[in-house]
Amino acid sequence: MRLKCLLIALALVLLGICLPAQAAAVLISKADIRISTSHKVVTLLHQALPFRWDLNFPGENGSATYTLMLPAYKIQGDMQPMGVLIPRVGNQAKIYLNGSLLNVAASLDDARKDISKKPLLLTIPTALLSSESPNVLVIDTTVQALRWGGLSGVYYGTEAELRQRYAAVYGWRQSSYIVILVALVLMGLISLAIWLRQREELYGLFALSALWGGVNAFNQLTMHSWLPWPLEGIVVAVALAWHVVFMTRFTLSLVGQHGNWVRLTLLASTIAIGIAFVLAMPVYWTIAVSLLFFPIAAALIFTARAADKDQSKQARLLFLVSLVVALTALRDLFIVHIPESGIGESVYLPHALFLYVLMMGWILVERYTVQHEQYHNLSVTLDERVQEREGQLEKSFEQIQSQGEERAKLLERQRIMSDIHDGVGAQLVGLVNIIKRSQTTQSVNPQQLLEHAQMALDELRVAVDAMQPVDGDLATVLATLRYRLEPRLKASDIELVWRVEELPFLADLTPQKVLQIQRILLEAFTNIIKHAQSKTVSLVARHKPDVHCVEIALLDDGIGFDTDQQNGKGHGLGNMRFRANAIGARLHIESNAAQLAIVKGTTLTLEIPYQLPTMTDD
Repeated sequence: MRLKCLLIALALVLLGICLPAQAAAVLISKADIRISTSHKVVTLLHQALPFRWDLNFPGENGSATYTLMLPAYKIQGDMQPMGVLIPRVGNQAKIYLNGSLLNVAASLDDARKDISKKPLLLTIPTALLSSESPNVLVIDTTVQALRWGGLSGVYYGTEAELRQRYAAVYGWRQSSYIVILVALVLMGLISLAIWLRQREELYGLFALSALWGGVNAFNQLTMHSWLPWPLEGIVVAVALAWHVVFMTRFTLSLVGQHGNWVRLTLLASTIAIGIAFVLAMPVYWTIAVSLLFFPIAAALIFTARAADKDQSKQARLLFLVSLVVALTALRDLFIVHIPESGIGESVYLPHALFLYVLMMGWILVERYTVQHEQYHNLSVTLDERVQEREGQLEKSFEQIQSQGEERAKLLERQRIMSDIHDGVGAQLVGLVNIIKRSQTTQSVNPQQLLEHAQMALDELRVAVDAMQPVDGDLATVLATLRYRLEPRLKASDIELVWRVEELPFLADLTPQKVLQIQRILLEAFTNIIKHAQSKTVSLVARHKPDVHCVEIALLDDGIGFDTDQQNGKGHGLGNMRFRANAIGARLHIESNAAQLAIVKGTTLTLEIPYQLPTMTDD
């Protein structure tokens, strides 16, 4: 229902455009014309106006003098100024009233200027008017072939009456073309820039159409030739044809039609234009204009189908624009281009085609809006997905952290179990074996049982001490070991000399490393108590910064032993070296047997490397 109302409104508007406007001014529609060409001189009496040069003298240049009779001036009290409105005259003209020069619109020998594009409104001084007899208006013109020369009907009346009519004609022929030119060039360049980035056919077609339309609009605005005639006429005619054809292709592209057959129309109209200007035959220009109606009609049909099928806002608007363009093209063809009276009429097709510029602007806004909404929705979706992923990652991190904590607990539990098994468990197994052998032999060695029980207890204490946090303080570890072993040393009548210097912070002093150091020293002290027969044992711990290590030396004054003979016997020294290698330490043992050496005793040296603290920028 809305579409029908719009169509009726458009038809009424176009009907109003086509009907002549009513005015109080007098229309002078007859003139005596004296024609002069290179071949002949002709006088036409009482010739009806408008007079179209190209239809009467096709292909010829020449001159024409028009003599018109204006009514006698009626003297009124208010003495309103009179005027003459000439909608079209060309191509150059001088105008006289009652023998006096009224206006020089363009020098008669200056073919670079064409005044036919602009209406003329001339103010007539009342002193030149006759109140007793008709006033004689003489218009001398020079004409170039195919330049739409001639003379339209002439309006005579008060200047106030004619100015409104002049403003309407001037607006359609001049002022409106300023808007059309700016809009076509601007939108054409924007579309060209988009096409260069995206290579989408739609924008390329509109850019071509708009820029060619800009050439036609620019020509309408200037009365000075920018190319020699008839080259200027060929370029402008081709620009108009290509503007129409490419705009039609743009329309078909919007409704999903390739319209490759439109190229034939482009080629045919271009050929017709070339023939019209090269051979100076106006009929071919009319043919070229007529050919342009076929792609316009095709665009109307396809947009009507699209509007009926799609029912979208874009399809309906495109159909309405195509309808206006088609009706306007018909109006220009049958009112302006074909009849002789068309010289006085304005062409409306470029104004109708301007609707496509507005349509393109609307399409760009719609596409931008849709794209902006898509980007916004995508951004919202991405935010939701990111938040969802962050939640999943947080849960995964918590699970991994929880698993890591559980794994650390399990590893620590396994380490403690391993330490107890290897230390306390081994001593208890030895103790059980002694008891079993004693049951068989019916004899028990209390000292041996005490030693194994004491060693099992020491191992248990060492394992418990290793679990205590030491925060990189090796001196505390050694002090704890002294506290555990000093009662045993006193019980064995062994004096302990303790010399522990200030030691550095050991960042890598882990519970596992603490346990290995304690076991190495515990093994060494146990060997001294059991085998060395020493009276004094010294523990010296010092820092060696030049080699980045802490050295722990254990010295006794016992009977010593031959280290070469001990290799391969028992597991004590082998276990100590294994434990030292496990923590990256170096173990060195020097001992002298009593029967061979002057100086008796054994020296055990344990060098524990440490990592330098990491430097951080404040």
